[in-house]
Amino acid sequence: MQILKKPEIIISILIAIVAGFFIFNIVISIPNQKYSLTVDPIKDPESLFVNSRVILKNTGLNPLNNLLIIYDDNLKYTQNVNIIHSGETIILSPPTGAQLNSIDVKSSEGISIHKDFRSPMKMPGMIGS
Repeated sequence: MQILKKPEIIISILIAIVAGFFIFNIVISIPNQKYSLTVDPIKDPESLFVNSRVILKNTGLNPLNNLLIIYDDNLKYTQNVNIIHSGETIILSPPTGAQLNSIDVKSSEGISIHKDFRSPMKMPGMIGS
């Protein structure tokens, strides 16, 4: 039996920690629900205009069908998406004239999500700050 020296023990522990981190991230990224959707509405006010987008990602195992996106609880500002396959991400531009306060997303599979638009933090010295 060979006795490990201190540097070899430290390296072995670090390798085990890094491997555990990667395995953990792989396990949590595997979809485990039949139907799941992540919605990220972003409103980024600039000096002359507002840059906005809605990111939809199907995080479930099955495709989502007939998504209805309603902006600010106003049926005048709606969008339809026929299908989002599992793992697929789509980016939508909100309709002109919408106030961009909130968004409702509904699918034929029973998903219903209400979210408020968020504004990213401005960093000093960055473009748009």
